[in-house]
Amino acid sequence: MKKLLLAILAVATAMSAHALTGDVNGDGEVGISDVNAIIDIILSGGDAGSLAADVNGDGEVGISDVNAVIDIILGGDVVEPITPKEILLDDSELTEPSESIPQDEDALDYGDYVENTIWATTVNIAFDGETATVTGNPGSVIANVNGAHVTITNAAKRVKFIVTGSTPNGSLKFYSERKFQLQLNGVDITNPNGAAINNQCGKSLYLVANEGTVNTLRDGEEYEMSGEEDQKGTIFSEGQILVSGKGLINVYSVGRNCMASDDYIFVRPGSKLYLNSTSGHGIKAKDYIHIKGGVINMEIAADGAKGINCDSLVYITGGRTTIINSGTSKAEVDTLGNPVSTGAAGVKADYNFTMTGGKLNIKCTGNDAKGINVAQPLLFTGGELNVVVTGQQTTVAPKGIKCDTDCTIRGGAFYSCAPNGRALDVEGTLSIAEGHTSLTNTDDRLFEVIY
Repeated sequence: MKKLLLAILAVATAMSAHALTGDVNGDGEVGISDVNAIIDIILSGGDAGSLAADVNGDGEVGISDVNAVIDIILGGDVVEPITPKEILLDDSELTEPSESIPQDEDALDYGDYVENTIWATTVNIAFDGETATVTGNPGSVIANVNGAHVTITNAAKRVKFIVTGSTPNGSLKFYSERKFQLQLNGVDITNPNGAAINNQCGKSLYLVANEGTVNTLRDGEEYEMSGEEDQKGTIFSEGQILVSGKGLINVYSVGRNCMASDDYIFVRPGSKLYLNSTSGHGIKAKDYIHIKGGVINMEIAADGAKGINCDSLVYITGGRTTIINSGTSKAEVDTLGNPVSTGAAGVKADYNFTMTGGKLNIKCTGNDAKGINVAQPLLFTGGELNVVVTGQQTTVAPKGIKCDTDCTIRGGAFYSCAPNGRALDVEGTLSIAEGHTSLTNTDDRLFEVIY
């Protein structure tokens, strides 16, 4: 590699840039000796010992810095370092507008609100170490308890389950013919062999965290499956997951995803979620994901994983969501046996991504990652979007935002930074409405529009 670069750049050895950016060896010039200095650092696995070797300002010394010096030598242009915005998890209190709950029973989202159902029956589930107790259940609610593993078979309408206590080896599993409410009232459940909450009902699961409570759910590395039943995460539901309440829900996954639905997931204002996965995605759904409000913090560390992953639509209309993803690309094999690489991402939508309000912060540090990866049109009309991608390229180029079709920006604050890749990659038409107060596009590595 070193000899190849020397041969390619032999014609440039006498050239130098007028600025000191790229002067790694401190001789007052930018030339082939600076390329060699960086290569020596990379091959030896050593540190720069000086900020000079970090030519592109991404905090690392790598091949991208070699390329940056080459660009300076051959083009005579100075590559100005870019310092991305700092993105950190943020669990501070968030003041949100009063939520409007639909009152019209014919409204499409009327059934998404737990307040629009009169809950006729209350069943209490209390965990206590290796045991669990179920009380208050009528004949139409059958509870099977094995240690602290509770299986509920429910035929009744409008049942509210209130869960308390803790267990290091337990779970909740539901078979139900009806939608139901699951109220978390200070619970701590670890299932070493699968999901902590497993809803095998295709109807709505209203997941409510009582105000002032801290609720923690954990899965295990290996899942024990039951027949052909799905079990895709620490919280799994065949039907919708409708999150509300003002308590905190901590979800940890070391086996699959943190929260997964084979339908859609809806997060309401006031909700507080902390999702931590070393094995899969933070939030995964098939139909759509709608974040209307709340405070969501995610830490994702699995290769190829996404913070938010949807087979269809992703809507951000409020709240504050922060995703920190340190995963890199994952080598896989397709159905024909060909090797493929799946990159990590902050958000991936197989159809549209739409943001009209709230705040979405994404930081991806792994190689080959993308901040937002959307297959169909991206529409941004309001709110604040901050995307930072700092990883290098090993198989595919890292990108802040990748849109396979059109991207439309009409308001709000839109920021994307990828020091080692492209900040904004739009294969279709990029449309930016008039009226913005500033627009920045720096060498494809930083893109920002503010209205």
